[in-house]
Amino acid sequence: MARYLITGGAGFIGSALASKLIKENHEVHIIDFEYRIEQAEKKLNGAVLHCGDVSKQNTFEFLPKGSYDAAFHMAAQTSARVSEENPMFDIESNIKGSYYFCKWARQLRPKRVVFTSSMAVYGSHGDNIDENAPLNPVSVYGVTKKAGEDFFKILSKDGVRTSIFRLFNVYGPGQDFTNMKQGMLSIFIAQALLSGEIRVTGSLDRYRDFIFIDDVLSALLIDSGESAIEIFNVGNGIPTTVLELCNIIAKKINNKRKNIQIIETDSHRGDVFGNYSDVSKLLSLGWVPTTDLEQGINSTLASAIEELR
Repeated sequence: MARYLITGGAGFIGSALASKLIKENHEVHIIDFEYRIEQAEKKLNGAVLHCGDVSKQNTFEFLPKGSYDAAFHMAAQTSARVSEENPMFDIESNIKGSYYFCKWARQLRPKRVVFTSSMAVYGSHGDNIDENAPLNPVSVYGVTKKAGEDFFKILSKDGVRTSIFRLFNVYGPGQDFTNMKQGMLSIFIAQALLSGEIRVTGSLDRYRDFIFIDDVLSALLIDSGESAIEIFNVGNGIPTTVLELCNIIAKKINNKRKNIQIIETDSHRGDVFGNYSDVSKLLSLGWVPTTDLEQGINSTLASAIEELR
């Protein structure tokens, strides 16, 4: 049995990872806001829960001493749109949170630390982006994620083995379908189910790289053990336009209900036109994404119908 820490463990990806590790009979400690832990308590059954805000230094002071096999830093504000509306919240949560986590890790020295970064660090770079591409974020959110990466790179130089995973568009069951500012695919599904419309902010020709939650979890648990720091893209490596995505969702819901209208509206600042990943580095370690977009949408749609009914 291994011992893990997950900050942001009540969020979409964090709670999915926690559930997986608990089912495998590991000891899992979670830090998150009290209200989020209450919302996700059923998913977190079996975890050791710590209520706290990672942007406050004393949050980490109350963690039990002793070794962690891995510590995952996932706590963050994750909406690019919210980051433009309230940039100081991003700075508090994402930059200060990463700093205090790294300070804790430098003292407690877990065997390995993992930081979930974002494709937003690449900015407007578009097609087949590999891990060596320049980092040029165009949103406050991207800037805060790049700053987080920099803290973890310093941590690795202090002798703590570090993995940074740059996640592309993660989706799947367990997303918050009531949050209309985070998660393109989940937003579109929720809009279609609730109103019969999909309101798209920006061009329908924009494209994204969608990766299913289960494939993300299998990537996060990979430990090559080859160097002090490893950086990986996590995506499918397949571009999907917004129009293609809307048509898939509309077709699946039309079969169950009524015709779905697709409506274009104005874009928001910090919204990248398009990007998709080169995942050769992860593939070389034996990781393979196993869920295609059609399968993933089927699972996500079933989860949304259950949550929103």
